[in-house]
Amino acid sequence: MENMNTSLDDIEIDQLHGKVAEDINENHVQPNSIHPLVGMVFESVNQAKSFYRQYAISKGFGIRTRSSRKNNKNELCYFMMVCSRAGKFVASNPNEMIGRPTQANDCAARMIVSKRDEKWYISAFDDVHTHDLSPTKSRLFRGNKMMNLNVKRTLDLNAEAGVRINKSFRSLVCATGGYENMEFVEQDVRNYVAKQRRALSKDGDAKALLNHFSSMRELNKDFFLNIDVDDDNRILNVFWADARSRAACEYFGDVISFDTTYLTNKYDMPFAPFVGVNHHGQSILLGCGLLCSEDTDSFVWLFNSWLRCMSYRAPQEIVTDQCKAMKKAIEIVFPNSLHRWCLWHIMKKIPEKLQGYAAYKDIKRQLKQVVYNSDSVDNFVYGWERMVTIFSLQTNEWLCSLYEERSRWVPCYLRNNFWAGMSTTQRSESMNAFFDGYINSQTTLQEFVKQYDNALQHKTEKETQADFTSLNTTLPCGSQSLIERQFQKNYTHAKFAEIQSEFRGKINCFVDGVDVEDKSSYYKVTEDSIHNEIREERVFKVTFERDTKNVSCSCLLFEFRGIICRHCVCVLAQERVTQLPAKYVLTRWCKNVCRKHTYIRATYNNKEKDPHIERYDNLCKTFADIAEIACESTNMTELLIDHLRSFVDHHSLQISPSPTPYVNNTTHKEQQHMHHTNVAHDVDTNANNVDIQSPQVVKRKGRPRTKRLKSTSERLTRKKQWAKRSCPTSIHIALSYYLSFINCNKHFMVL
Repeated sequence: MENMNTSLDDIEIDQLHGKVAEDINENHVQPNSIHPLVGMVFESVNQAKSFYRQYAISKGFGIRTRSSRKNNKNELCYFMMVCSRAGKFVASNPNEMIGRPTQANDCAARMIVSKRDEKWYISAFDDVHTHDLSPTKSRLFRGNKMMNLNVKRTLDLNAEAGVRINKSFRSLVCATGGYENMEFVEQDVRNYVAKQRRALSKDGDAKALLNHFSSMRELNKDFFLNIDVDDDNRILNVFWADARSRAACEYFGDVISFDTTYLTNKYDMPFAPFVGVNHHGQSILLGCGLLCSEDTDSFVWLFNSWLRCMSYRAPQEIVTDQCKAMKKAIEIVFPNSLHRWCLWHIMKKIPEKLQGYAAYKDIKRQLKQVVYNSDSVDNFVYGWERMVTIFSLQTNEWLCSLYEERSRWVPCYLRNNFWAGMSTTQRSESMNAFFDGYINSQTTLQEFVKQYDNALQHKTEKETQADFTSLNTTLPCGSQSLIERQFQKNYTHAKFAEIQSEFRGKINCFVDGVDVEDKSSYYKVTEDSIHNEIREERVFKVTFERDTKNVSCSCLLFEFRGIICRHCVCVLAQERVTQLPAKYVLTRWCKNVCRKHTYIRATYNNKEKDPHIERYDNLCKTFADIAEIACESTNMTELLIDHLRSFVDHHSLQISPSPTPYVNNTTHKEQQHMHHTNVAHDVDTNANNVDIQSPQVVKRKGRPRTKRLKSTSERLTRKKQWAKRSCPTSIHIALSYYLSFINCNKHFMVL
């Protein structure tokens, strides 16, 4: 065309089908050029818009649709695309000192496209800009940004897996070869993920949560759910456990750790996992709850729910923190369970409670000595009273309260019972490490539950891998002992490694005396050890019965952890024992035992994929297989690319891609399936009959919390770690120079 700046401002839409349209029809141009030309023809609206977008990116400006019109059939027949800097800016408040930035610069660049005979023609094109162009930065204009289905699908999967948004974005940057090749920015990714989350909870957080649990129940009838609501049908407390956790409780539910740690979510509901120890010594999830508050009533409700879920099989031992409400609830629901307080929490409070004393360091050292090294109740009582007297601590309320409850936390009071090696709630609190970074102050209940499912799958996979390693490999023995081989044959790798540690520790033990009676021998075994570079000798009493080959030690390691101790190993070697009685090989730690929970899946795929997305995923898997074959040869690669490009060129004219953003609807099922939800009926969970509401959002003063609540001891530990960091030399030099300058110029300073 001779005139590249044809203007149709004064031509009405009906005139476009007159003379101008005839000229276009006679001289139409196919869109092979990268430069728009009047008369250029397109097969679809999207093809025309995509063409102008690519042109704008190459030239360095942004675009947007300014206006469009429809014909008598309500079909689009005309649209105008303009530069993003078109229009004039009119301040809404002329007196405002600092206003928002605007792109408006009265730019006249535009492209008008009209429809005729089912084709789309460029009827006018102006390419005069009133501003500078920037091709290297044109990708940042809003109209030039694009997020294809591959990117959206990647973000959906990463969000489901709990990958942080910033890491997802960085992986996309690496995949494209740098930021300059990206067609969107990190904020666009965040906006997309947030939009998807809103779409998932469009019916309400409580409804989405119930839908999710309903799907889990449909896929496995042994899924357990209990929801507690108030008079307004608002969720107060939630407890759930999958079928695998319920089956695992039969083997590992004798000792559990329970802890409530505030994880920031939209409703500030404490997260309450029930955690046990499996045959590898790994943490295993045995159910989970979300509570409205940490009071006795909430704990009673939760413990009763757990008891019903686990066929009324109460734990033999339970480890918690010093929460009084929790203690009272355990006495009500688990009256026959042995309740232990977390030793770590207590000992970490020493700085907070005793740092004000002049002899703080000596008190701390003596307290640890009494707690950790007392091998009997009498020794502990004597050591405690001596410490209190020496340092005049009789009036310290914290120490007095601890002494009154000493049977709940002092090791020598608890070693006679099997605790699977647990003396702290560290296993429960380790869940925080998994959730930190994935949970924030805006996390919904449904998102939280999905992250829990991810944690459950992670724990299950760790157990599966450990099972595989233990069954298909062998840890070599460190000695010629037949007893060591006995444990090697039966125990998992993790537990056999603990046995080997005791066999190695036997080197530091020696028999210091023996009293022989009719059927028993009473050994005095001395262990030589070094703690904090100080050599120590500790004496242990070992009893050996010659007829039964039974052996026991005053350290009570076997009773506490189920692991034979080094002192017993020393005596067994002395007595020439080659085979231990079966009672010392605990089934709990054995690798050859068939356990029902290992045959049950941790989670089930309860997603109903959009057919479009399902087709896309299937194609991607097929393309991956094809690409793996084709990449072996350059010729094969080029041939495949040519065929694919031909396919795209041919079919892009027939199928117009949908301009609407992809919305993932795979997280919940239709409401007609909801009548299957159920197990425990604290509330009728039939979504068709009961309108369950989300928990009450508690508004707090100040900025919303973004991290979980931490104990004082945890904060003190963190501060101590920070204090160890040293400043770089350059900072020291700069600081010294600044101080020197201040000292030399004091008389110039105005105070």
